[in-house]
Amino acid sequence: MKNNKQLKKQMENKALLILKMALASALSWEIAKLAGSHHPYLAPISVILCLQTTIKRSIRFFYHRMIGTIIGISMVMLFAPHLKVNGWTIGALILIACFVAEWLKTDETAIHQVALTVLLVFVLGHKSGNYPIDRFRDTLIGAIVAVILHMLIYPPNFTGHVSKSIDHFADQLTTIFSKVSEWTKSGLKKHIGYTLQTETNRVLQELHETKNLMKDAADSLSYNPFAKRSKKDLKRFQQRLHYLTQSYSYLSNIVGILTAWSEAGTITPVQQALWSDQIKALIPLFQTKENPIVFHLSGDALQVVIPANLEEQQFHISLFYETRSLLKKLGQLPSNKG
Repeated sequence: MKNNKQLKKQMENKALLILKMALASALSWEIAKLAGSHHPYLAPISVILCLQTTIKRSIRFFYHRMIGTIIGISMVMLFAPHLKVNGWTIGALILIACFVAEWLKTDETAIHQVALTVLLVFVLGHKSGNYPIDRFRDTLIGAIVAVILHMLIYPPNFTGHVSKSIDHFADQLTTIFSKVSEWTKSGLKKHIGYTLQTETNRVLQELHETKNLMKDAADSLSYNPFAKRSKKDLKRFQQRLHYLTQSYSYLSNIVGILTAWSEAGTITPVQQALWSDQIKALIPLFQTKENPIVFHLSGDALQVVIPANLEEQQFHISLFYETRSLLKKLGQLPSNKG
């Protein structure tokens, strides 16, 4: 569930996008008129279409729109003098122009722009000889104005969303790790184990959402002239999320192993205490907000050793190797220790 602060931030982002759209539309109209356009409304149309949630997406749409416009105008200028305006000629021109765009391996967005350009230029070009030139120039003006304003006036930056999402995910992991530790210590009751498995699976959805937010944040920083510090923060967030992902994978696996061990009925109170302490000792490895690689624990809490009399117990050995693998991935277990 999204909290009030996240909802408020989303509303602020939408409001800012609307203000940019209004300002860029007005500005592009006036520039198009100064450039001699007889159809200045084409510039704001380009603004409205090109102004996406991030600068990178705006530039991508700008590129595809211009490619589609160029192809569409070229096809119309080539065939229009020999054709009359009717449904069949429009359909034929769209078919040819779109297949040319496909042959040039353009994006689907560009193909839509080709079709739209063919329709409008072919129909309106017969009524106004200035329309093809105006369409190209005003589309370019609108797209450039949209991108420049997007870059210079409060450019999108979603790194704050990522930071909060990672902190929340880490808190959830901490809670479940603590519950698993207490569950192990208190006797591994089956119904509690099933509940923990459900909670662990539920947290997976938040992990996926956090990873998607990370992609959106990276996207928002592309072509952002004021994002130098945020890019450094994002690299740190990416590294932290990597460690959290490893910790989640470990948690998911050991809950399954402990549940199976409980069902087998072979775990002893000594083993329960050993693994309860072990699981609790792992929590600081992913709870810290600093770089986990330079975060070190003191003492022998993480030195897992299989007692000789337990070597034949598959559940204990499975937990041992899961823990050993996690510590290696988190950079907490040098290779010369095994």
